[in-house]
Amino acid sequence: MKLDTSDIDLKLTFTSFSVVLLLGILAVLYPESVKGTMGAMLDFTVINFGAGFLWYTLFATVALLYLALSRFGDIRMGDSKPKFSKFQLFAMALSAGMGASTMYWGFIESVYYFMDPQFGIVDRHMAMEYATAYNMFHWGAAGWFIYLIVAIPFAVVFYLKKSQRMSLSGVINSLFNDRLPIWAQKLVDLLFIITTLAATALTLGLGIPMISSNIASLTGIPNNLMLGIGVILGLSVIFSLSSYIGIEKGMARLSSATIYICAFFVGLIFIIGPSALIMNNMTNGIGVMLTEYLRMSTNTDPFGSTLFPQYWTVFFLANWISYSPGVGVFITKIIQGQKLRDVILILVIGGTLGSAVIFGICGTYSMNLIDSGVIDGVKMIEAGQPTTLVKEIFDQSPMPMVLTAIYLVTMILFTVTTLDGTSYSLAGIATKKLDAEANVSPMFRLFWCLLLTALPIVFLLINADLNILKSFPVLIIVLITPVFLVAAVKTLQYLNQNYHSIMAHQLEQDKRLGMDNEGFVAKPA
Repeated sequence: MKLDTSDIDLKLTFTSFSVVLLLGILAVLYPESVKGTMGAMLDFTVINFGAGFLWYTLFATVALLYLALSRFGDIRMGDSKPKFSKFQLFAMALSAGMGASTMYWGFIESVYYFMDPQFGIVDRHMAMEYATAYNMFHWGAAGWFIYLIVAIPFAVVFYLKKSQRMSLSGVINSLFNDRLPIWAQKLVDLLFIITTLAATALTLGLGIPMISSNIASLTGIPNNLMLGIGVILGLSVIFSLSSYIGIEKGMARLSSATIYICAFFVGLIFIIGPSALIMNNMTNGIGVMLTEYLRMSTNTDPFGSTLFPQYWTVFFLANWISYSPGVGVFITKIIQGQKLRDVILILVIGGTLGSAVIFGICGTYSMNLIDSGVIDGVKMIEAGQPTTLVKEIFDQSPMPMVLTAIYLVTMILFTVTTLDGTSYSLAGIATKKLDAEANVSPMFRLFWCLLLTALPIVFLLINADLNILKSFPVLIIVLITPVFLVAAVKTLQYLNQNYHSIMAHQLEQDKRLGMDNEGFVAKPA
């Protein structure tokens, strides 16, 4: 099948890819200068703009709860019945939006929080409890609100305003009735793709060493550059195949299988671990997270010295924001036929509970080993050895090889589904016009799969410092977050002004398609 380039913005594609690649090359040629400059810019951003990210997240929270719980929640995205079940919707969104990073941080992140407790906590065990709660908070509802505040404008413009562009500039232009200047459209889309590419490269940069380490542990193969490249190539074959055969046959099935395998892995950890402690700490962590939610959401520790909120909460929110364009495009694709209320509540509640279970079980398992003195997790984290810590945790279990194997499979599948969703999003952004089903060219998705494969291989070969990439998306979103805010406000205005006509059209379409109020085909009496 040939790739038709007439509807593809190749200039935008290669310009954005070249910018991210150039950053990696500069990191090698001038490592200290680039690292110092990016570090200083990151410090300035999280310290001076950190409160802005917190307020943006609170705005997203209030706006989306209003949409979900008001009359607007009845608005359906598109004129057809739901294309995917609610479980598939949840599984694909979770896989694309959290996936590999969740497994990477599951056993180790709470250790960082235990090392730097907040709110004046000095008691060791209280610090562990709050570490679990903070873990759940950083991976919970706030992230999904950030994703959805970008996804909903995309969905409204595509399904209700019938625009066939899936780029951020196309959304903004449509909401402003096609008055956005061409140069502004190009700039917005360039920032959009650069942010998504840099964020994806960071995900691979974290995930590949963990996958390589576990392969080496299982097989005895030396954990070196060649293994890292082999892992990338192996992943690329899987997610390229999944991308090519389409979301319905590829990612929908793959992400559902991934969720089941992840659930089996986490369930196994619960069974072989201190089950009562895990259940108690997980329950307690959810309670602390809920009761302290507003405090955690607004914590800036203004007179503190550790800058914990800036380098954890603000940085997390900034990274959620940097992923939100790509995940937002993907969510738009998979919510066809779903009601706004269902989309918001399924992803926020399901995503929050899912991460609470994963981090509650895995984090408690590792914290118990640290608390009982079996392993010195704090020392390993201070030495910059998170992969070693995960290996030590598995080695202390009754079945280290089994856990390593299942963890490896889960990491691979989550990484594949994350990249699969990203390839769709990038292809959609760089396609000038999509069909009514929001489909993109399979060959163009495959093209993006190849670019996503090439980027981490180049970074491995040139030994680029991924800490620089970690800073890059955070810096760019200072420019692009106001655009998201404007898009959200304009979307709320559009829904308010056109609610009655939208609902009348929806009722007419439901009657024509024989659907009931929930979007299912009505059965004859």
